[in-house]
Amino acid sequence: MSLIRPNVDSLEPYVPGEQPQEPGWIKLNTNENPFMAPQIAVAVAEAATDLLRLYPDPLCVALREKLAARYGLPAAQIICGNGSDELLTLAVRATAGEGDRIAFPTPSYSLYDTLARIQNAFPVPVELGPRWELPVDELGAVGAALTLVANPNAPTGTPYSLDALDALARAVEGLLLVDEAYVDFGGETALPLVNRHENVLVLRTMSKAFGLAGVRLGYAFGSPRVIEALNKIKDSYNVDRLTQVAGIAALDAYDAAMAHNRETAARRDRLAEILHTRFGFRVWPSATNFLLVDTGRYPVKALYEALKRHRILVRYFDRPLIGNCLRITIGSEPEVSALLRALESLLL
Repeated sequence: MSLIRPNVDSLEPYVPGEQPQEPGWIKLNTNENPFMAPQIAVAVAEAATDLLRLYPDPLCVALREKLAARYGLPAAQIICGNGSDELLTLAVRATAGEGDRIAFPTPSYSLYDTLARIQNAFPVPVELGPRWELPVDELGAVGAALTLVANPNAPTGTPYSLDALDALARAVEGLLLVDEAYVDFGGETALPLVNRHENVLVLRTMSKAFGLAGVRLGYAFGSPRVIEALNKIKDSYNVDRLTQVAGIAALDAYDAAMAHNRETAARRDRLAEILHTRFGFRVWPSATNFLLVDTGRYPVKALYEALKRHRILVRYFDRPLIGNCLRITIGSEPEVSALLRALESLLL
């Protein structure tokens, strides 16, 4: 008898972006936000008392009430998780059994495929259109127990309209999960669909827009039936005390975070123009805090390695359709300037 299930034993794991251990690197490879409201750290420090010996609120009541007030949905239709990745895992576990189909566009977040294979479900990647358009009819025709759509999409940065997602919600047979990790940088939220369709779950994270990637806090909005199912299978205490405090403090600083996100979006658009005009790169339109950049005549892997020698990390995906592309996070102004100087020294 094998110790490990065969599908897990043969699994190709999801590989996160490189996290260097020594200081001095410019990290433009994992879409981290250079801004975090300072009052968040203050609130977390003040909460680090002997109360840490006690379990946290298992249902994140105060945090969910804060989210309800901010986003206009009842707290009973919200669940919090240890990052949005945990909530993705819960959605897969709740909806798909062995052999069930899980559909998603490609290229997109590669964790979707990994989670389907862990469950021993059948992943069905559906290719995006030539300009990364959402294949609504093709996704709807899969007959999937779960359909996963990142909006805006990663790694392409493409936003999808509410009308397209509404049509997809009507077309799919199972649950439609709209992963809105990057929506605060320019996309159109699918939250209006939550009360329009029982089969829509909208997922958010505080990693990107609020600069809390190190805290691990995600939250999802759905119908009471879907949220009840996810609560049944989550870990009892899946969001720790300090994370709940950080989430509440982040929502209190919402306006500052959104103002910074608008600055990031403006810097993104300026960088896109420079990369195109100065270096001749093809830069795909983006509604996120990153750019997908086709390096054209410059060998992409060699350029990725050369930037790394300059202690600048960007993301290179050796995958179909984007194999000649780099994904570049929109860092701070000094980080973007350092990237441009490095590219000039390498290419001009």
